[in-house]
Amino acid sequence: MTSPDWHDELELMAELSSVNNHIARFVLLLLDADAGRREQVSVADEAHLAGRLVTLGRALQDRAKRRGPTHHSDAGPVIEVPGPHLRRQIEPGRTMIAAGGKP
Repeated sequence: MTSPDWHDELELMAELSSVNNHIARFVLLLLDADAGRREQVSVADEAHLAGRLVTLGRALQDRAKRRGPTHHSDAGPVIEVPGPHLRRQIEPGRTMIAAGGKP
């Protein structure tokens, strides 16, 4: 790897760590809200985390493409990050399950 590649890798790893902490805090806040110990998480906070996750997902997909051909598991191709209209691209025969387990 060249020097700029190392810098990009370090930035990606730092963002992964930061988002991981953000997810952990978010989950704890959700659990506290569900238990009635605090207010619900604001829509703005939820949207902020969602944006970070989408951005990070795209960065990870780009990294995987740069590293070489991607391999698919027995479960099928990787589900792509939502596009501009927030629609997921999934292969035929697979369905998205809504919260609560109902298709």
